[in-house]
Amino acid sequence: MSWPCVLIYVSVISFLSSILLQVIAYVIFRKNANKFEEIIGEFRSRKLDLDISTNVSYFLSASFHPLKISYFARLYKGVKLSHKSNKMVSKESYDFIQSLPDSEILWLVRLHNLNIVAGVMMIGGGIGFIIWRHFFN
Repeated sequence: MSWPCVLIYVSVISFLSSILLQVIAYVIFRKNANKFEEIIGEFRSRKLDLDISTNVSYFLSASFHPLKISYFARLYKGVKLSHKSNKMVSKESYDFIQSLPDSEILWLVRLHNLNIVAGVMMIGGGIGFIIWRHFFN
């Protein structure tokens, strides 16, 4: 089998697998939607810092779950984030998310990691197809 054939097969398999992973991620989010509602409800009731994408995506469908959960996953991991232009997210926001029991937050972190894997596979498949189309077709 030639190099161009291998490249296109890997690209197609990677891209289609990423779509399957996104469907699985959607189902996982729907099963845990009540946990997400509890987290964001408690977050808002404590008047902790929320970013704009989480605020806006909250009103969108579950299809936008990567936007809904990424902020909380990054807080859990301790990534330094800005709340507004130059204002850093408060320590209380980090402390609240990191103090949640594993049963309430680990599903969200794992789902975020699944979304990252699916995104990398989708972008890699697309880039592989572009390379194949540009150089071998």
